[in-house]
Amino acid sequence: MAKAAPAFATFTTLASRQRINVPASSSVLMRRSSSLLLPLQLQPSPVEVLNVMFDDDSQKMCVFVKRDDKLDLMGAGIYGNKARKLWALASSSSSSSAPFPSVCVSWGGPQSNALLALAGLVCGVWEKKLVYYTKSIPEWLKARPLGNYQRALELGVDFRELPAAEYRALFSTESEGGGGGARRGAVERREGGGGKERTMTLTVSLKDLLISQEDGSNEERGEEGHDVLLVPQGAAFQGAEEGLRLLAVEIKDWWGLEKSKMEAGMANGASLAVVLPAGTGTTALYLAKHLRRMARENGQGNGEIMVYAVPCVGDGEYLKSQMARLSSSGGREGGNMEEEDYVPHVLEGSVPHVFGKPEHGLLVIWQELKEEHGLELDLLYGPHAWRAMRENWGVLAARHRSVLYIHTGGMEGLASQLARYRRLGMLK
Repeated sequence: MAKAAPAFATFTTLASRQRINVPASSSVLMRRSSSLLLPLQLQPSPVEVLNVMFDDDSQKMCVFVKRDDKLDLMGAGIYGNKARKLWALASSSSSSSAPFPSVCVSWGGPQSNALLALAGLVCGVWEKKLVYYTKSIPEWLKARPLGNYQRALELGVDFRELPAAEYRALFSTESEGGGGGARRGAVERREGGGGKERTMTLTVSLKDLLISQEDGSNEERGEEGHDVLLVPQGAAFQGAEEGLRLLAVEIKDWWGLEKSKMEAGMANGASLAVVLPAGTGTTALYLAKHLRRMARENGQGNGEIMVYAVPCVGDGEYLKSQMARLSSSGGREGGNMEEEDYVPHVLEGSVPHVFGKPEHGLLVIWQELKEEHGLELDLLYGPHAWRAMRENWGVLAARHRSVLYIHTGGMEGLASQLARYRRLGMLK
């Protein structure tokens, strides 16, 4: 009997109609086994002390790092804040009798960490289809895939390339508001647990959503009520909130224990600055919201833990607009706090910054933290956040006794980031 030829999964891009063949065997990476048990709780990530000081003794603070980069949701290669953001989606799908949607749609860059995390969940764990819209992928990357793009192809992600103008028209912040005659696709999932029914609705506004297959099968097309899950770029959606509430609980509990170690005089009035890099601000917004809520429930007024978000993708105004959009789309459930009560502080530096552009100054910070303090960061978010923290050290020291930096992960893309620095001759 002749040996069967290896099967190939065929995906076709939207704009060029170019076929991308990936061996079907490669898509078994991180597959769900019949014995897999999804966690009802994420295990708390560790907190480490970092012996670093940015100024003189008069502005000395204890610096801690919460290692969310060490989280790995379900062992599926979903790390850092993406593990937090996707935790509720993974857990609700595991505990519900309803099957995971047959198609998931998202969008963003081809080297996005969110792309790889979502692929790990959708394609790897649940063995479903992920359709991912992106701008035109460079020919050199198609010829020699690397980094997150390569791993996403191996998992079977269906990439749909769009011209830049069309991509902006479909997925810009403005179009997500539902204006301009955009069509709204929605998936509504209800899970019953403990006598309660929970509804998760994920929505996105699109002028057009095309999901087709070359084999002529009758694929769902994204109209409301069909089995399609829409996850916005960077997993910036209300479904991310529960996993970030757990982060707030971990920080609150850890800070309580840390204060108990202090002398009585030092513990009284001690406050903590939580600093983290931000793209859409999803992590920072929900973290600040739940820390503030828990403080008020405990009669602590505005609380002794303050969240500072460092804008990395745009400037401070862009970050505020992103958080305001996410906050308004989520309503005011679970309390009557006003929006400004829990929006985190924005911590900006004075050095001009273009997201994703290699900078010698960022590389120096990255190398210093790795070589002198044993802390390895990604190159897109981490060094810029530390640069802003250094520049604002006096402001932080005037308000707080300690700093907790959230290492939000992103290490999946480090290899491709370092390769870019090498191509530019900035790193040997």
